[in-house]
Amino acid sequence: MNTAQMYPKLSHQQIYEEYSGKIYRYFRYRVNNVWDVEDLTTTVFIKVYSKLEQYDRRHPFGAWIFRIAHNALIDYMRKKRECPVDGEMFRLIKATDALPEEWCLSKEMTAGVWKQVDRLTVDQRNVIALRYLADLRMSEIAEILGKTESSVKILHFRGIKKLQQLMQRSD
Repeated sequence: MNTAQMYPKLSHQQIYEEYSGKIYRYFRYRVNNVWDVEDLTTTVFIKVYSKLEQYDRRHPFGAWIFRIAHNALIDYMRKKRECPVDGEMFRLIKATDALPEEWCLSKEMTAGVWKQVDRLTVDQRNVIALRYLADLRMSEIAEILGKTESSVKILHFRGIKKLQQLMQRSD
């Protein structure tokens, strides 16, 4: 039985446990206020649970959930007219067991990379965030953004290439 057939039989708790962290990280990068991030995450799961019987299994379940999350983010941005936060927030999201020296270096590198992500196009930022924060496959990202998988791969490639150029210039 594939994942799509399995999910309607999973409990709400199982779905929440699998996707809540990824969705929270996706919102945390894009929204300044932690309370709004929590509200958005909750809103997504309320919508998921209320529309679970509408899930048609034509697309991966994760892509379906992230499409709901992406639409919730768009609605939020329209209402708040808030700009996405800078890369500073990424440092707070990721925990590490590294030594203090390694942690500081890693923290500086992460902050530098995500600061440069803000200089990419909106589409490139969306692809990078969904790929690395939500840990989604290119096919799932394509479904969420309503693009072809090929165009998502191109956006990803160009975004990574641009990030490399930006990082080399900042050295």
